[in-house]
Amino acid sequence: VRGLVERNTMRYYLAIDAYLGALSSTPDKRLEQRLTTWFDATEQYPRQLHEVDRQAYMQMKYKEYERQQAAQ
Repeated sequence: VRGLVERNTMRYYLAIDAYLGALSSTPDKRLEQRLTTWFDATEQYPRQLHEVDRQAYMQMKYKEYERQQAAQ
């Protein structure tokens, strides 16, 4: 259980860091910046955080973003 909590905490930390870092980008570049920064950060800890390759991750997240935008 402890490992799961630590893993999720690190993932949330990296997500917040990527979000805050992307705020300086132009609005049309923020999504790509956030996703790229987060993925790159997780790859620094591949044993603990690696799940999918970059292409699959980016494709999944862009589709998720499109679904969210369509639902609004």
